[in-house]
Amino acid sequence: FVPKLKNHLLYRLQKLHITHCDHMFTNKEHNSVIISDNRLYVVQTMQVHYTTYDLQQEYDTINSRMHHDVMVLSGETNPRHPYWYAHVLGIYYLDVMLNNDGPVKKQQIEVLYVRWLAPMTGHRSRMNCARLPKIAFIEETDCDAFGFLDPGQVI
Repeated sequence: FVPKLKNHLLYRLQKLHITHCDHMFTNKEHNSVIISDNRLYVVQTMQVHYTTYDLQQEYDTINSRMHHDVMVLSGETNPRHPYWYAHVLGIYYLDVMLNNDGPVKKQQIEVLYVRWLAPMTGHRSRMNCARLPKIAFIEETDCDAFGFLDPGQVI
């Protein structure tokens, strides 16, 4: 949990492009992330604001107990499927600092702890098939089955 959280925080604090999401950080880089008071605050709901087709502002509420499936744009260069899907297990925020060569500045960061889902192979789904994709949980034994997600990526 903590190494994946620190990887996610480094990715966000260093403002890396989504293509770096599989980058492995060193122990020295992990140690440069300081979580204020070693506290992770739990939040029950989160709102995702969006613009509708007729330019109206709307929002959806994500709750870690109900309405907890989300989708994000694929981070792959040549994706087989344009979206990634996730089941939200927890909504958190934390105060964090990056102790590198520059000035140390405290930031509040919100994160979603998710279990990833993937489109099922062998299921045909496209507009010409008039079928939605079928998705399933990635196997628990897969090291990427669980992870953290920036709430700003949720669509």
